Amino acid sequence: MRLWLLGLMWVSGMWVAGIASAASPSYFMLQQRAYLSPHSVMQQIEKEFSGVIAEFDMDMQEGVLIYQFELINPLANAITRFEYRASDGKLLKQKAAKVTANDKGGLEAARLISLKHQTFSGLIALATQNHQGFLTDAKLDHDLGIGYLELKLLNDTGQYKLAFDIDNLQPLPLLKWD
Repeated sequence: MRLWLLGLMWVSGMWVAGIASAASPSYFMLQQRAYLSPHSVMQQIEKEFSGVIAEFDMDMQEGVLIYQFELINPLANAITRFEYRASDGKLLKQKAAKVTANDKGGLEAARLISLKHQTFSGLIALATQNHQGFLTDAKLDHDLGIGYLELKLLNDTGQYKLAFDIDNLQPLPLLKWD
């Protein structure tokens, strides 16, 4: 019986250690390397281009960390996609297109941000002020009459999500589906 229990504890301990370290390579890579913060690149985009950033994501391409952004210009009904190298903030790609039906939630949230004289980077700062970790993903959306920012942060224990109400400038509870 003891041997069985000891074996179960060892296996479950290995499983827990595997989960805890699942985020470790990405977290430690971000922590150890010198990358510009996504926030600083966002602020640069907000200074240089008209519109509201509606989405941020990061991706590893051929060993290079890339920041990806979508900027919506509600007045022009246009969306511009950017890719920046995280190490030095160099613009790698820029592509413009018309806003589509898939971008409707982001467009509505961008309009709300414009009306409130807010910025995407400012909302990120408000939403993350009491949280530690690296921003890995952020997206504006508008659903059920609520404009919100959904974020993903990565810390030493793994990735977690936050939601932030654009209209009331406060955290939103996340709905969990089983």
